[in-house]
Amino acid sequence: MSRYLYFDLQAVAAQARHAVLADRNVPIRCGTAGENGSAEPALQLYRYGGQPRLAGNGVHCAYEALPPSVAADNSLTVPAVRLPHKDDAQALPLLDSARPSLMDLLTQGLLDGARWVMVDPNTLAVGVGRRRIRRRAPADPR
Repeated sequence: MSRYLYFDLQAVAAQARHAVLADRNVPIRCGTAGENGSAEPALQLYRYGGQPRLAGNGVHCAYEALPPSVAADNSLTVPAVRLPHKDDAQALPLLDSARPSLMDLLTQGLLDGARWVMVDPNTLAVGVGRRRIRRRAPADPR
């Protein structure tokens, strides 16, 4: 059972880049208490049409051809996790001056050849790298 969501790094990085460079950002609920209505560049984590999705919160111009969101590559198999609806998305802030930012993590992952962005929906922790697929050991032939 997976408790993490996996998203394509290239697509998420495009969403993040757009959110950082956009003229303005849509205010969304932050994952931490007390920071409601943040309009700083962020990725939105939400469910839509039964699927977990990530999207940048940058306002799109009419001529931009950026896809509206990136769907998770796997389904969430932990029944206790209920992601918010698109209208009440949780924010993963992209820029942070106090520590290495999420935007830096995504950019470094692209440079290192990583393929996936992992999100823990319980803690909103984000990781970038390779996807670990656990395989069962072959049965003992005895």
